[in-house]
Amino acid sequence: MSEDRKRILTMVADGKITAEEAERLLGALGEGGNGAAGETSALQSASPKKDLKYLRVVVDSTQGDNVNVRVPVALLRAGLKLSALVPPQVYQKVSANMAEKGMNFDINAMLKSGDVEQLVESMGELNVDVNAANGDKVRVFFE
Repeated sequence: MSEDRKRILTMVADGKITAEEAERLLGALGEGGNGAAGETSALQSASPKKDLKYLRVVVDSTQGDNVNVRVPVALLRAGLKLSALVPPQVYQKVSANMAEKGMNFDINAMLKSGDVEQLVESMGELNVDVNAANGDKVRVFFE
């Protein structure tokens, strides 16, 4: 069992992600929950699509240094399309650095697939909440 798969299963056990989110992650790793990649993509396409408009980053600081950033998803789409102009050596370096951190993730293959819309839709599942010990709160999500 790969380290990434163990991490995903641990997150499910800890209640950090749902079984559906784990299935998507395992599918992205090429290790679908029941081994059938076609079933994973069918499940993903059957789920209701959100009309994502913005990436939001909200920081509520106890010291009053609050941040509220809203980035249009259209800008992210354009950036992903422009990524085709980036030399392959850059993608190799990014993938190598991610592998050093324990994440076997081939960004080149993901961006070469040409399915920008599927990537943008999958980002809709992103939800990061950080509650610091000093009371600061950080949230990153799509709406």
